[in-house]
Amino acid sequence: MSKVMKKNLLLLFNCVNYIELRHTIRIMKITTVLTLIAIFQLSATSLHSQNAKVSISRNNLPLKEFINEIERQTDYLFMYSEKEIDLQEQIQVNAKNKPVSQVLEEAFDNSQIKYNFNEGYISLRKAEKGLINQDKRKISGTVKDATGTPVIGANVVVKGTTIGNVTDIDGRFSLEIPENATLTISYIGYLTQEIAVGNRSDLSIQLKEDSETLDEVVVIGYGTTSAKKMVSAVTAVKGEKLQDLPFPNVASTLQGRASGVIVQNQGGEPGSEPKISIRGGGDPLYVIDGIITTDWEFKTLNSEDIESISILKDAASLAVYGSRAADGIVLVKTKEGRKGKRSIVYSFNAQYSQPTVLPKKLDSYTYADVQNQAAISDGYGKYHQFSKEEMDAIRNQSDPYLYPNTDWYSLGLNNFAPEYRHSLSMTGNQKDINYYLSLGLFDQGSLYTSDALNYSRYNLRSNVNTTFDEIGLKVSLNINAAMEKKKYPSFAANSIWDHLNAKSPLDLAYNEDGTLSTVSDNPLMEMDERSGYDKNDGMYLNTQFVADWALPWVKGLSLGTMLYYRVNSSHLKKLSARAPQYGKNGTLLDVTKPSLKEEAYFGESYQFELSAAFLRTFADVHSIDAKFVFTAAENTGHNFWASRRDYLSTTVDQLFAGSSTTMQNAGNSEEGGRMGLVGRLKYDYANRYYIEGSFRYDGSDNFAPGHRWGFFPSVALGWDITEEPFFKSWNRGKIDLLKLRGSYGQMGTESGVNKFGYLSTYNMVENSICIGGNLLSGFNEGELTSPELLSWYTRNSLNYGIDVAFFNYRLKGSADYFYYVTKGGLVSPADRYTTPLGTKLPQIKSKNEHRREGFELSMRWNDNIGSDFHYEVGTNMTYYNNLYVVKQEEALSTLMNPYKRSTHQTDYYDVILIDNGLYQSPEQVLGVPRRLSSSETKLGDIVYQDLNGDGKIDAEDQIRYGMPTAPHFTYGVDFAFSYKGFSLSGLFYGTGKRNMEFGVNNKKDESVHVKNEYQLDYWREDNRDATFPRKSLSSSVNGGNNQEKSSFWVKNASFLRLKNLSLAYDFKYKLLKNANWLSMCKVNVTGANLFTISGVSDYFDPETTSTNGGYPVQRVYSVGVTVGF
Repeated sequence: MSKVMKKNLLLLFNCVNYIELRHTIRIMKITTVLTLIAIFQLSATSLHSQNAKVSISRNNLPLKEFINEIERQTDYLFMYSEKEIDLQEQIQVNAKNKPVSQVLEEAFDNSQIKYNFNEGYISLRKAEKGLINQDKRKISGTVKDATGTPVIGANVVVKGTTIGNVTDIDGRFSLEIPENATLTISYIGYLTQEIAVGNRSDLSIQLKEDSETLDEVVVIGYGTTSAKKMVSAVTAVKGEKLQDLPFPNVASTLQGRASGVIVQNQGGEPGSEPKISIRGGGDPLYVIDGIITTDWEFKTLNSEDIESISILKDAASLAVYGSRAADGIVLVKTKEGRKGKRSIVYSFNAQYSQPTVLPKKLDSYTYADVQNQAAISDGYGKYHQFSKEEMDAIRNQSDPYLYPNTDWYSLGLNNFAPEYRHSLSMTGNQKDINYYLSLGLFDQGSLYTSDALNYSRYNLRSNVNTTFDEIGLKVSLNINAAMEKKKYPSFAANSIWDHLNAKSPLDLAYNEDGTLSTVSDNPLMEMDERSGYDKNDGMYLNTQFVADWALPWVKGLSLGTMLYYRVNSSHLKKLSARAPQYGKNGTLLDVTKPSLKEEAYFGESYQFELSAAFLRTFADVHSIDAKFVFTAAENTGHNFWASRRDYLSTTVDQLFAGSSTTMQNAGNSEEGGRMGLVGRLKYDYANRYYIEGSFRYDGSDNFAPGHRWGFFPSVALGWDITEEPFFKSWNRGKIDLLKLRGSYGQMGTESGVNKFGYLSTYNMVENSICIGGNLLSGFNEGELTSPELLSWYTRNSLNYGIDVAFFNYRLKGSADYFYYVTKGGLVSPADRYTTPLGTKLPQIKSKNEHRREGFELSMRWNDNIGSDFHYEVGTNMTYYNNLYVVKQEEALSTLMNPYKRSTHQTDYYDVILIDNGLYQSPEQVLGVPRRLSSSETKLGDIVYQDLNGDGKIDAEDQIRYGMPTAPHFTYGVDFAFSYKGFSLSGLFYGTGKRNMEFGVNNKKDESVHVKNEYQLDYWREDNRDATFPRKSLSSSVNGGNNQEKSSFWVKNASFLRLKNLSLAYDFKYKLLKNANWLSMCKVNVTGANLFTISGVSDYFDPETTSTNGGYPVQRVYSVGVTVGF
């Protein structure tokens, strides 16, 4: 590492020591500048030249030391086979400031070693004497894998000789060969190929995977394993699958791609984040590069930085994370620097989004006609609401300011919302230092015609490592940072959308002079930039130092340490105001004066680890993999807010400009700490029988002394039947893998535990007492505590799995059955006991027992047709359900009702009335039981079933119904095809039955709430087979009969959706084939949420967060380009 880089890093650490918010922001700026300096520094100093000069002078110099010295003094890397080259061979070197090419020529002058320069590499081979004087010619070529990706470092040798070379970062090679030569191409994990050169001078070679040697490395907690040896339930997703997808965050890209992972969108609002669940559990734990972190950090990752994501699901994989792992883990490995040619990649995507479902609005004439029809239904005349003259005026728009025809969508929405994404990365090797550097930018606009809603994110990452080969020490320094800038209207974006949808076409948007009208909840006023803003800016900066030392004197033993420091901050600023609204006569609407509130947060945390690992195989069949870790973590946080009201103007949006008589402020701090001991021991015999045990002894300051520590163990077994001798003799290549596995263990959880809930506290209350005519602060007693009953509660996990592969690993799959039992959830048992002392009983561990079980399945077919066409198709599915064996907080009266209780019942939507359609005849009205308050029942009202047969409809007729909105069965089908530079990939995603309910405005009886065309399907004499009940001018007609919570309003919202589809072409394949300075030039066209099949798509998107309204889910179109140098 150069002195300049060392100095830069020292400056960075000095900056991190400051803890004020302003210094934190400076840190991020400095880090960005230093990273850019490093990029240009590395670029400027890594120009390869055969004229690079070295100085070496020594007799009897071992070849190994000679190679190391040249690599140290230059930017070259040597490529050779230790089986072929004797590194202990001694050579004579006497060079002072000589070019490398001259030094090599002199050193190998009388040697059988031959060398080749190849763009930053020097390859060494032994030449055969018999071929030295033969006539030769020069050839070149490219080696790629089945997907068209260049294979770096493949060996290309002339058969029967030692003439050869290795491929560079573009997969290219060049050789001087004799006549009638045959090439042998080999690389780890691929089948060796022999190709007769003939008269060709430029070859294109495609390698095929060798299923016997290729074994995918999977990242797990505190280590790695191979897919073949894995005995726990882990699903791995390669980072390359998540790139170039038009989704605003990494979490969205996982939907439908990993079995066991359930991703639910939370609307399409800029900056919105989806909810992730693993096998139906709560919020999972996120681990990035070995660091336990937050969902915020995961969802702000730059997808281009991700190497792989592992989903940890059973006790065997989770126990090492102890108390916080009960709901599963999302484990991310980011890209790191490796030895190889420098590579710079830039990608840009321009994305444009629009709502997947945008119901067509009624025009003002149709809307007015609906009101007149409702009047007729209520017994009034034909033109009761709007006279014939008014209807004509509305139709002809003869007086558009008295009877407007306002299209609120066209006034408030653009056709598309723009999104732009930039990513720049640089990876390579500079002498002994490997580096990966990246910058990312994402900017997301909204559909609103104003600029009041947008989101931006900036990412920075620097992963640098080096290895001291002499002592087996690898050291890494990783720095990453992100900044988010969210700008919302002071009125919630969801509310604005609701008001756009709810406004009548007869409501006036603008006055004749162009000013905003005084209509209530005017969405154009709410999105106006004069109506204030709600800004939320946040950032974090992480630094991580990692050292792993493979002890040279004890084979297989290594020691490690990790030190991590993080600072994060946020700044919230909300200016509440209203853009001016005027009446038709020009009168200004009187409104509340503006107000301002600012809030700031600063936090810092650290994590520290010490580890020891042992990995060794004895007698070729006994393998031991052991690891022990000590870990400690602390965090602190500080929060402050202040506000003022009664601003005279929004021009000066600072705290001092508000009235001093209205100022308020408050602040608080938080802290926490954890400690743990982790152990894992795995043994396998002949890659056939596996047993693995792991544990975590976890401590948390959430509990009182004596109750802080918990022990969480697990055990897993595996049997690879295909490694059995009897199976091999029978199999004859039919089945490549048949592995059975099972695990059982216990995880702890403290979800829902009140921070320091074991401490007795007093609450300070302002202005609570009066002394001498002055109001003073006082205190009251805090919540009751029971420290001895507040501790860990546990979740036991059972998992059975099978992994299979057929047809030379072209077809691979796995299936799992899982079963979780959670005991002792926290409750405050106020429902069973009299509340003492005027406060609720303390939070304690309950007698609850909750079960969750299900299955998951994944299959993938991967194959080639000829040498140019590659394809793969995969599917995965997940199902789960829940059941309470004991639910302590359930009321006894409910528990005794077999139709309403939730104990001993699987999941359901709600306890509601069951409908029997709409009243269609007077005989029905007279002869069917109804609610006691439904005394004005008419045709078109909802009929309910009298389930208990008592002749009336009431709460006793309510029963459990349907399935929860959260999907319990999900599935995905993905595909990818590639042919001569073209590639096509996509993903279908869907769910099983899940129920959603129509929103409030659809349920209302009043005709004024009919604003969308689909709402015209209400009951009338000429429309008896209607979707909606009859309409009226009045609210809550017939005693609110039609607004009761019932199955009538609940719809099956299962869906099948084309989640994404991408078409790409790499011009490097043919058109730019000879541009050696270019490694990639790919253009792609991508779409997301392109079409959906669902029973609710006419009304709302099945992935929407609320059917009452809210910013909609988006369909996205994207055009992108990726260029590599």
